[in-house]
Amino acid sequence: MNTETAVNGVEVYTNKLYQLTDEYIRERLNGDEEKVNSNFRDLIFYLADRISKPDNDNIEELDAMFSAFTRLCARYGRLPTLEAFSWLVGIDRNTFTDWREGRYRLSTAHGSTVKKWLDICKGFVVDELSNCKIANPNLIFTAKAAYYMRETAPIPAEPQSRISSQTPEEIAQKYGILYKDTCEIDLPEVPD
Repeated sequence: MNTETAVNGVEVYTNKLYQLTDEYIRERLNGDEEKVNSNFRDLIFYLADRISKPDNDNIEELDAMFSAFTRLCARYGRLPTLEAFSWLVGIDRNTFTDWREGRYRLSTAHGSTVKKWLDICKGFVVDELSNCKIANPNLIFTAKAAYYMRETAPIPAEPQSRISSQTPEEIAQKYGILYKDTCEIDLPEVPD
């Protein structure tokens, strides 16, 4: 289910999370992959109990794990969040905020990496909102509260009037046409 086929035809797991997800589906969901979405938090805790946690210093390893996490989210119809990722890796959610805002680990790539993760999560929300047929008020609220998004007022279309409010003299002057009050207009010569 979560494997890729190698050149020699052998199926391999490219990440321990994928192997453990298949194990979870077999053992906890009796092989019913359709139930993963409704049991996703349980899956995250199952994975968290069985993986070796990356060291907080190793932002590259944490980033690779975030990438695998977002792929699992996409595969099973879930929006990735930093909250769920914090459950997976055992790092308090507030620590991510500290890294992002430069209160801690200022001289490392931690802050920019967390900003990237937040942008990815936000991107999933924008994509979901853009592709849903019916507006989801909860998701709109989440977009505003968690990702600092806001609604913009639609720009009203200006009424298009075909009748000009200008006088004939003003129109003639605008286009350099000699206007005579007798309704005869001297038109400039137009080349063929």
